[in-house]
Amino acid sequence: MSRAFRITLLLLLLAVLAGLYELPGLRRQLVGSERQEQTEEQARREVIRAGSEGRQERKEMVAIFWLSEDDPRELAAVETSLELGTDPVERARVALETLITSAPTPEQRPLPLETTLLALYLLPDGTVVTDFSDALSHKIPSGIFTEQLAVDAIARTLHAAVPQARRLKILIAGQEVETLAGHVDLTGAFDLGAMTPAAPAAAMPAPAAAPSAPAQMGKPSTPEERKTPPTPKPRAGVR
Repeated sequence: MSRAFRITLLLLLLAVLAGLYELPGLRRQLVGSERQEQTEEQARREVIRAGSEGRQERKEMVAIFWLSEDDPRELAAVETSLELGTDPVERARVALETLITSAPTPEQRPLPLETTLLALYLLPDGTVVTDFSDALSHKIPSGIFTEQLAVDAIARTLHAAVPQARRLKILIAGQEVETLAGHVDLTGAFDLGAMTPAAPAAAMPAPAAAPSAPAQMGKPSTPEERKTPPTPKPRAGVR
């Protein structure tokens, strides 16, 4: 056996001994690394779980305005449980997407199901800018009545979810358009304060109260009153 071979064999033996000596430490490092990864993963899961539980705790009832089941010519507020949070933009987005996708029945949808809310912005002056896909204007039946119901549904649902919103601006596919589908003007912004009644029935008492004002001014307000002023009796008594 040559000297060089014996030296090589000795070095190999020393290397094996060194490896055996270091092996427990390497094993401990591997186990510690695995435990650390498990701890980090567990921490991430706890954060996700806590966030999920927090969102569930923030569920609240908000009015979504769909077409009335009794009269499709009117809107009806349906109290709906939603995860809204506190951010007004997120609240508005969730409420409007619910308005589009979650009507109680297909007949109660004021907006086409194909409609997508592309973007939503809340300006410092309280104006909410909504950008809808062109399906809102292309898929909705053209007509002043259906278009007005769609705009009212958007406005009232938005105001219910974000009471601090003051005006509504509607864009279609990122552009300002003249009308929704040929009738309702979209060039300006809608005053949400003037569009928040729950249904047209809320304005019904006004016509009933109107006749009392003319009566106080001495003007006839009923057919019977209109017959009395001509006074035909004196004419009959003069012969």
